[in-house]
Amino acid sequence: MAIYHLSTKIISRSKGRSSIASSAYRSGEKLYNKRDGLIHDYTKRKDVIYKEIFKPSNAPNWVLDREQLWNEVEQIEKSKNSQLAREIDVALPIELNEKERIELLRKYVIDNFSSEGMVADVVIHDKKDGNPHSHIMLTMRPFEENGEWGSKAKKEYILDKNGNKTYSKNGNAKSRKIETTNWNKKETLEHWREQWAVYANKALERANRKERIDHRSYEDRGIDKLPTRHEGPTVRAMEKKGIKTEIGDINRKIQEENQKIDIIENQIKLYEEMKELENERTKDNGTRNRNIETEERVNELPEGIGGLGNRDRLEIRKRTEELKKLTRDKREQDREIREELRKCNERIERRKMEIARQSDKKQESDRRIKQNNRIIETGLEL
Repeated sequence: MAIYHLSTKIISRSKGRSSIASSAYRSGEKLYNKRDGLIHDYTKRKDVIYKEIFKPSNAPNWVLDREQLWNEVEQIEKSKNSQLAREIDVALPIELNEKERIELLRKYVIDNFSSEGMVADVVIHDKKDGNPHSHIMLTMRPFEENGEWGSKAKKEYILDKNGNKTYSKNGNAKSRKIETTNWNKKETLEHWREQWAVYANKALERANRKERIDHRSYEDRGIDKLPTRHEGPTVRAMEKKGIKTEIGDINRKIQEENQKIDIIENQIKLYEEMKELENERTKDNGTRNRNIETEERVNELPEGIGGLGNRDRLEIRKRTEELKKLTRDKREQDREIREELRKCNERIERRKMEIARQSDKKQESDRRIKQNNRIIETGLEL
């Protein structure tokens, strides 16, 4: 069935990452990073089935060259903790064929990103394992009308009521940072998430498919269920081979709880439907023959509802309380699972930080090796 997944993250220099390496890995290309002299070669990748760069109308044509684009980004961003690119990962509907997925993705990217001033480096990965997905790398800095890089933010001085600058105790003029775009706003991200659901559903409709996706959470939609974790290609591959993973175990537990919820909700729904039917029947009977016996049977249920049979009002109330207790128990289980998910996320974040530290150490080691090699070469020349 069609699933909704769209996540965003920032590719940042402070975490030891580079936009060149990220683009090379996703596009399956060999790219040279002028900043550190490293070559990133991922030409052995076999799952890249589509790649394309989209640009706004005022961006120069050189942005269509993947290596030049991200080298320019690395050059314009001077800070050691610069945000180099925004990445959006999105799951593509398996109900569509390859051509339909590409058409869907192109329209979504053009309408939501390149037309809004971002350069979008887009690839689709598909290992034919039921998990086609796209990586969209977006520039963080806008282009000016003349085709040159613009600024991410500008400084605005804080003025007094007379329009004069105000100053801090150390004599510096007070100011605030004003972002030049709305790309970092939470409302913008929510708009992108919503639009993906809109565009994907239109594509499914054009393909005469009945499946639909929704960007909203179960809670926002009023659905009393727990969402599963996005597994990703690595976890799916391990699960397919019979290797159980932490995320897979959590999802299996969530699915088991959701099945219990379905049973409870179906029982409640059936109870309410049968009660309504009985009320209608007794109402009709009362019109023809009002008597005490009919009035007493208003809330009775016929044989076969959840194994209850014909019970009086006391038994019906008892069953209702049982269902309410099951619901309360289910909510308590929800809280326990959410706590498990929170701890899992913390472990994942700690692992990411550990990997980033290891990457920093490796880069420092590579830098020292290069420095030593240059010293040796200089000595040999002398």
